[in-house]
Amino acid sequence: MRLWLMLALSAALVGCVAPSPGGPVTQMVPAGSVPAGGAPAGSGRRIVYNGAGGFTLPDGSTVTADAAGGFTLANGSYIAPDRAGGLTLPNGARCVSDGARGYICP
Repeated sequence: MRLWLMLALSAALVGCVAPSPGGPVTQMVPAGSVPAGGAPAGSGRRIVYNGAGGFTLPDGSTVTADAAGGFTLANGSYIAPDRAGGLTLPNGARCVSDGARGYICP
């Protein structure tokens, strides 16, 4: 009788134990910090609109924006915004809008 009671109690307690996660843990990112079609705000390099008619590039240099929202790099390459609201750099990398007139680049 005691054996059956111990087995029933053991089976009941086993059902109360939660299994540990087997795979990698995923960190959730708040919806407001991910631009549409882009990377999370904390990742990559940023081209920041400086509020004075120009942009501050990831290397710290400043370029002047033109009326179309584009700018010319120090090497003479012109960067124009595309129809989707992003930029394509001379190296082929695509930067997406950060929602504050700047861009997030890979």
